[in-house]
Amino acid sequence: MKRNLNRIDGRTVLFLTVAACLVSFLSTNFFAHALYTIGFVILLCYYGIMGKAIGTFAVYILALLGLIFGTRYNIKFPSPLLFSMVYKLVLPMLPIYLLNQIPAGKLTASIRKLPISKKVMLVLIVMLRFAPTVVQEFRNVSEAMRVRGFLSGAVKVLRHPLNTLEYAVVPMVFRALTIADELSVSAIVRGIESPCKKESYHKSKIGIRDTILMIACTAAGIVCSIV
Repeated sequence: MKRNLNRIDGRTVLFLTVAACLVSFLSTNFFAHALYTIGFVILLCYYGIMGKAIGTFAVYILALLGLIFGTRYNIKFPSPLLFSMVYKLVLPMLPIYLLNQIPAGKLTASIRKLPISKKVMLVLIVMLRFAPTVVQEFRNVSEAMRVRGFLSGAVKVLRHPLNTLEYAVVPMVFRALTIADELSVSAIVRGIESPCKKESYHKSKIGIRDTILMIACTAAGIVCSIV
């Protein structure tokens, strides 16, 4: 199913991400917000990201129920503010999952078509590739620590927070700095700052499918924001 990702333009996914962020923080109707979220879940399932879509939607449902019951029955713990944050952030995460599945070359080719300066383009490309790279690096660091006998369980982590800081957080901070430099250098080496016209192996064109998707997303977002 992920082959369908070749039929969607990177700019369309960026548009969906921005739209999801706006709707998530402007919508005040639980039902409308839930319907908009379900639409993105169906979209991710169509593009072959069913596992993450269903798992994220399950977190969304738990956060929504916790927020409703917490405010209705004045439950202080867990805090309704925590549920509200999760409830608001889950919707933008869905198109971000889709964005992370797009090949880096295709995403770069799409961003080059945006009417933005080269410096902003470089920052945007590094930001979009930084998060998934850091997540993968964190998994590698965690696995390496477990092999060495550290971070073997949640109880041990909570009992020895300083060891957790030393063995996990500190390496990730230094790795994050290195990754940011490597991504920036990689983009520069590939000619992102070159003034000449650039070509790509990936075709970047907004087609009928992209247009329909953006119009539907915008129309649904407007309805969710005003009801």
